[in-house]
Amino acid sequence: MLSLPKGYYAVQSNFDTAPKDTFTYKGITYKAEAGVNLFATCAEANAAACLVPDTVLEGLSYEAFTAPVILFSAGEHPMGVRAADAVLLTGSRIFLGEGAGIDPNMAATDPLKAPTLHPARSGAGESVLVGGHDYGKLQIKGDAIMDTVQLDGFTCRRFRFADWRAKGDCPCSYIFRNIIHKSPCGHPLYLTAALAADTALHRDVLLENIRITDFSDLGYGGIIARMNAERVTLRRVVCNNTAQVFGFTDITRSISNCALNAAVTELTIEDCFLKDIGSENGIATQCNADRAVCLTVRNSTLVDAAREGEGFLQPHLANAGCRLTVSGCRFVDTRGNQNAITVFGNGEAVKITDCRFEGFQHIWGRAAMPPAEAPDCIECHESDWRTATADAHTVLGTSRADFAALDAYYEGYRPYYGDQHAHTACGGTSDGKFPMKDWPAAMDALRLDFAAIVDHRQMRGFFLPEWDEERFIIGTEPGTRITDLADAGDDRMHYNMLFPHKYGLAMVLANFPEFEFSGDELTGTFKYPKFTKERFMELTRYVQSIGGMMVHPHPKSLMGSDDPLDYYVGEHMYLEVMVGSYERHSSIRSYDLWCDLLSRGKHVYAAGGSDTHGQVSNACVSTFYSKEKSGRAFFDRMHAADYAVGALGMQMLIDGHPMGAEIPYRAGLTLTLRVGDFFAPAFREDTAYELRVYTDRGLAYASMFNGRMPQYLSLAVEPRAFYRAEVVDLTHGGFRIAVGNPIWLDRQENKEVKEGE
Repeated sequence: MLSLPKGYYAVQSNFDTAPKDTFTYKGITYKAEAGVNLFATCAEANAAACLVPDTVLEGLSYEAFTAPVILFSAGEHPMGVRAADAVLLTGSRIFLGEGAGIDPNMAATDPLKAPTLHPARSGAGESVLVGGHDYGKLQIKGDAIMDTVQLDGFTCRRFRFADWRAKGDCPCSYIFRNIIHKSPCGHPLYLTAALAADTALHRDVLLENIRITDFSDLGYGGIIARMNAERVTLRRVVCNNTAQVFGFTDITRSISNCALNAAVTELTIEDCFLKDIGSENGIATQCNADRAVCLTVRNSTLVDAAREGEGFLQPHLANAGCRLTVSGCRFVDTRGNQNAITVFGNGEAVKITDCRFEGFQHIWGRAAMPPAEAPDCIECHESDWRTATADAHTVLGTSRADFAALDAYYEGYRPYYGDQHAHTACGGTSDGKFPMKDWPAAMDALRLDFAAIVDHRQMRGFFLPEWDEERFIIGTEPGTRITDLADAGDDRMHYNMLFPHKYGLAMVLANFPEFEFSGDELTGTFKYPKFTKERFMELTRYVQSIGGMMVHPHPKSLMGSDDPLDYYVGEHMYLEVMVGSYERHSSIRSYDLWCDLLSRGKHVYAAGGSDTHGQVSNACVSTFYSKEKSGRAFFDRMHAADYAVGALGMQMLIDGHPMGAEIPYRAGLTLTLRVGDFFAPAFREDTAYELRVYTDRGLAYASMFNGRMPQYLSLAVEPRAFYRAEVVDLTHGGFRIAVGNPIWLDRQENKEVKEGE
């Protein structure tokens, strides 16, 4: 029997029951020694790997290796399901699964159908890398020095790759071959961080023989290839039926593709099959004004490769150095899209040769440029006028609009800005990285007034001397699995419980023994119990009965259900409609979910937050109006739901009732609205913001302004289920900068009016 040569480090999937002195790879059994070159996990093998092979094993299509090689047996391998099995790379590595060298894709007889799965990659002989939501990635951080990273021959389930480095001392090549991705996963599958302009780290990325079919993104809108590299090549990639964004930027185009340490970034797609990609912007690029991004697509088939009405390719030709080259491709749309290709920017370098276009009105066209200027004030007339919107409404003219009641209601209130979802390092089971004692100073530096602290599995933080009564809102974030959801995919969810006093959590734990709480205020911990939907809604009602709030945070990050009601945990719950930042995918998906729940008649309040586990963040603030600065006062404002999620204040009344209220409809009601008090760090000059008012029947009002001064609006109220307002940044991707809570008018009186219409 051959010995496993030096430079190879084996990972055995069933280590506890497998032999400790042999390892079988591609049908050949080698002598090996546990703890030396045979390991139970990739993390252990990676830590031990130090030698480079001087021979190539039989069955591998490599001429030589330049880095330690880690071999994986058939079976499942934990790769970040828990923090302990996460893999952090500090040097060059080559990872080889049983499928190394075997393309998982076999061409179909019909060129418009997705290639089929190779039989050799469909059985029990696969090396399966199993990740998790938090740690399920092969990571490169800090000052790691390497020149190559390769993965070949794996099936990946909730597992991905991330290089977080902004700088490095040498170029690095990243090669991913013969990989099958199984859903669900809402995160970027291949991610490299933005590079510093002065770094010597030049990235060259190859994705070859990749298979992504029927891939659920959990409704999260993650990106398949979010790369910041000098050269990225996608060769023989099959992507069929996914809402995942194919690449290379995000939905709002806030991510640049440019490698800032190179004059030109080259992106190439060749010999690929791309079908039913339901993302917001097809295959898009985004670049900085002083850099060039060049996109080449050749010998590829694209079928319904964007949402209906969107171009399949959407390159940003920002300057004369940018270019789009398309050759030997077939574009097919079954829905009658206008353009196969939509070009952003003023660049002229578009070359299309030897291509077939079926189902389009035009081969390519230019996108309308978003507005960059807006007036000081929203549209205003002296006399009443009617909006030309889906749900037309009468705007009261300046001769009749009266804002005295609105101003009087909020007299003595001032705007405060803060984070409704944050984690600290306060000892015990908290998993935040930034010490609670340092939060106040950091909040001052970022102009934050409050934060809801929802550290996991404990109540310890409330009772520490560093707890800041003036700033902090009391809460915790447990997790659960709802055991009786139908077809929910991944049924895991988190929930934030917020309380008006420090013993609210203790009351919950005492009345719900499923938590199995033990210990005291400072040392006590509890588990994350599973619940049926009915029992969880009992928990919601109890939290509310003692004056607390139940929030469903980052709903589209964990659960995989397509049924909006699976995310609904009771009337007057809160749903995070902004998560992490205003323009993030999760914010867009979560907002859509909230709108769906509102359309179903559910009374759900909007919330938001950074969910920071590291440094204090002001990337996702909410704006509260309060007469005093205290944690309890901020809790009361959130509890009333009279606030806007986002960086711009809102004050809205109908018949003297603010946002979050439920009132009966009657004839002659008037809505008055004030929008202003921008959170200074979020304000952008040369930006067109749009104020929108929605009802349950659609858009009732829309008008642009530049954000420099407060805006006032008055509408005549119609018999509608609710009214709500929001502000959108039109210039930088159309994302929402502020979302106000509704005022509901759907009690019995309103229902009677609707029935008589």
